[in-house]
Parts: sequence; structure tokens; C-alpha cells
Amino acid sequence: MKWLNPSRLNIMVMCLISLALASCLQNKSTAKDTTITAEQIEKIDISVRAYCDAMVFFGTIHVTSADKVVYEYHCGPQNIQYDIPNSVKSKHRIGSNTKAFAAAILMRMLKGKDLRTETVGDYLPWYPKNQCADVTLHNLLSMSSGIPDYSNEVEVYENWGWRPYLYDKELDLNGPEGFSNRFCTCEDQGGQPSFAQGSQYNYSNCNYYLVGNIIEQLAAGTQGDIDRSFWFSNILKEQILDPLDMSESGSFSAIGIYSNMTTGYIYKDNQYLPTANGRPPEVGGPAPYEDILVNPYSNPLVLYSAGDMYSTVGDMQKWDQALYTNQILDEAQKLAAFAPYQNTGSSSECEYYGYGWFVTYIDPNQYGKVPDCPDDPSDTNLRKYEKFLQYSGSFPYSWVTSFNRLIERDQNIKVFSNYVKTGTESDCIAHEIRSIVFYNDKHRTEACQTVLDEA
Repeated sequence: MKWLNPSRLNIMVMCLISLALASCLQNKSTAKDTTITAEQIEKIDISVRAYCDAMVFFGTIHVTSADKVVYEYHCGPQNIQYDIPNSVKSKHRIGSNTKAFAAAILMRMLKGKDLRTETVGDYLPWYPKNQCADVTLHNLLSMSSGIPDYSNEVEVYENWGWRPYLYDKELDLNGPEGFSNRFCTCEDQGGQPSFAQGSQYNYSNCNYYLVGNIIEQLAAGTQGDIDRSFWFSNILKEQILDPLDMSESGSFSAIGIYSNMTTGYIYKDNQYLPTANGRPPEVGGPAPYEDILVNPYSNPLVLYSAGDMYSTVGDMQKWDQALYTNQILDEAQKLAAFAPYQNTGSSSECEYYGYGWFVTYIDPNQYGKVPDCPDDPSDTNLRKYEKFLQYSGSFPYSWVTSFNRLIERDQNIKVFSNYVKTGTESDCIAHEIRSIVFYNDKHRTEACQTVLDEA
């Protein structure tokens, strides 16, 4: 046998090590567990069918382990009128899941900047020179700005968000800038945040509306009636959707035509229906849908970078898997995006808000045991618990998309609905599937059992 000389052997070993390192850097990190057993899949199926059979859920459930689909189920109509069932191709409005995309784009555009020192006023010259202009981008992203939430303003869903800006032309604002100028400047609270920025969590869609404003002005280099190519929807497509081949995703427009778009539905006695801006139909669909109404109209443009996206479970799987690589965010950016910042004050779980994500910790050994969850997450060793990311994005009044990244296991649970009876059904299903994955039992809550009992 012919032996290699030591120097050539060393070179080959170093080459192999280099190739292995390069492969590790290019591929996603290794998770601790990617196995969902046949027993667990059977339990998931029993849980899911309970909601589908009770007709309190229309939509798609999609569970993956690594890049493999381990469970998929569709139920209810994509469209009642045309008798089209939901399928893996069904497009859903994903609501506030849009925020994770907006956060990623801003982080990419400001790579190398310290988001804890960059402020709203640094990037939006039209913003009033008040104390809210000093809010940092970190506090915008982590829902700790003290800037009020526009969602409580009924008129926003009817009259605002249109391009070009339809109101005071002298302000030289585009549609979303005009919206923020009206609802997100703190002028109604004396020009100052409602609390010292960074001191507490307060969910506000204005935070991510302003993120979209900053993204557009960074891209366009100016404010006002900017070219369409600099609109958030097109920057989203250019920076994330196209690179990931998410061809079934985008920003929704009321005048657009989308193949396989789900029609939204709402239960006739839903508690929020009386506050709807649109006028729902007086009657529901044909049997067995007599008590189910078509979604009342609301202007989707006002959701913007805070919640205007649509997608499919397949496309969202591409997004999930890309976040294990450096294709969209590098390692430092992912650490920042997925970090716990503001404690949300949840009484049922240890939950923080990151950059566009709810960051949740569980005790993997005991269901229901809430981990130590201080306001300052640096005060305790959260690493002894298991972390996962979640968001339940809703679109008035009929879509709820629960998106769950079990990042330590490389597993994903998607529960996308186009029907709201109580509004909690998607989250109930997602919670039960997570419990089966974590604890091998659905652990149905009393509230979720009530949803089924009252169906």
C-alpha cells in the first residue's frame, strides 16, 4: 500500500476541516431533536379533527420537523359560494406575522448600526420634534416605545393609508407617512411617550408602522410621493420573498386578484362584529353555514408593515427554514431578533417580545410550570428552559394565523384559519399541538374545551 507523506496528509486534513467548517456555516444549525413520533402524530390528528368536526375552524394545519412535513390537514371552505375547500395552496392573510419580516428588513438595511441609539427622528424628518422623536429603533422593535396603538381608532380602517396621500398635500407625505403623521406621533398625549421608553411592554401597531416608514425612506432617500419600487411591499419582495422563492406571498391589496385566496368568515354572534367598520351580509351561507357571514370590508392598506401580508403554509415553511441559515439574517442579527427584551406580563407563560417575535420559555419537563420570568431577562438563567418563537397574527375580522418556531428542535407548527368564531380556535389548536410535541399530551385548556362544548 502506498502511503501519503506527512506534509501532504496534513494538507488534506486541513482541507477536509475547512470544507466541513464551510458546510457548517452554510447550513442551518443542528437542533437537539427533530423527531415527532407516530404516537404524537396520532394525538395531533385527534386534537385537530375535534375542532374541524365541530366546524369552529376552517383552514390548514401544517407541522414540520426539519424540512419534512410530518402532519398536514385541511378543513372547511376556502370559499363557501364556489364550494372550494381549503388546501395547501390556500392563501391566508397572516396579519401581525408581517412584523417579523419588517424587523428583518430594517435590521438588514441598518446592519452595523446600534439600534439602541438610532432614533425615529434620525430617519423621519417629517416627524414632529417632540419626545417621541427620541424613541430608539430598539424600543420600536421591542414594543417598548410608549407610542400609542392606532388600532383603537375606528376611522383608520375606512379613510386612511391610501397612496397617494389624499389629505394635506403641503405636508409632502406619502400614504403611510400621512397615516403615521395622523395616528403615531404622540401629539394626542402631549408629544411624549405614555411611559419612559424601554421601561415596559405595550403592544402598539404604530411601532411597526413607523418601521415601515423608515424602511421606505431609507430605500428612496426622500419622503413624499416616492416611486412604487420603494414601497414596503416591493422592498419586502426584493429583500425576502424573491430570494426565498416565496412566490405565493406578498402584501395584500383590496383591488388585487389572487389565485387561491381564502375568503374570510366570521360567526354571526361574534362579540366584535358590532364594532366592524364594514357592513356584513344580513344572512350567512347555505347549509351548514347559515350562521357564518362573509368578512365585513376593512381597508387592508392601513395594516401596511404592521400586518398586511398574505402567504401559504408552504411559503411560510421556506421563511422558517431560511431563518436557520444566514440567507436573510446573519448570526448576530438572529441573536438580536430572537432575544427576550420586554416581559409581556402573561400570567400563563413566560413570554417576552423580541424583534417582531413573541419569545416564550417553557419548562420542558413539566407542563404548566411557569419558568422564573423576571422583567429583566438578564436577571436569571433562562437557558435552563426551552425557548420557542410564536406569533398569532390576526386580520379583522376573519383570519388568524398561528406561527410557531420550536427553534431548539427545528420544528414548526402552523395553524392558519380563515374563519373566526371566537377568535381563539387557531391558538387553541397550536397550543395543543405544542403540548403534544413537548409533553406528549394535548393539555386542552378549559377555555378551549368551552369552544368545543359550545359549538
